[in-house]
Amino acid sequence: MDDNLITDQNTKIADLLERMKQFRDNRGWDHQDPKDMAISLVLEAAELLEYFQWKSGEEVEEEARLKGAIADELSDVFWWVMTIADRLNLDVSQAFIRKMAKNAKKYPLEVFNPSVSQDIQNKEYYKIKAATRGGHPLAEKEDQHS
Repeated sequence: MDDNLITDQNTKIADLLERMKQFRDNRGWDHQDPKDMAISLVLEAAELLEYFQWKSGEEVEEEARLKGAIADELSDVFWWVMTIADRLNLDVSQAFIRKMAKNAKKYPLEVFNPSVSQDIQNKEYYKIKAATRGGHPLAEKEDQHS
């Protein structure tokens, strides 16, 4: 298939994984340490952040010159996600589906939906973060007078 015809709508993750493996293996990069791969993932994500520094989300959306650079950095992030998943024998699609199910329970639709105010959603979000992390500075304390 012509590379210009490959889109999200007509491409399987397995096809992209195969391309990644071929590229990686042809270069002898198939023995990287998962720790180093995870570090590389974070470094690429940080490079992505650079294009958002000092700009609002709206400014980024409107700046056509940034789209190619952002796409490149997202692709680098995706590369490391795929290589880590492959190295650790993880099925990314199954992992994503499982995580979405966990998120549906963690962030229930009764609270996290457009009809609930952003203030209430934020309070619930920080309450969840505090419960899962052993505290959060923006979580409101429960009423002690009951």
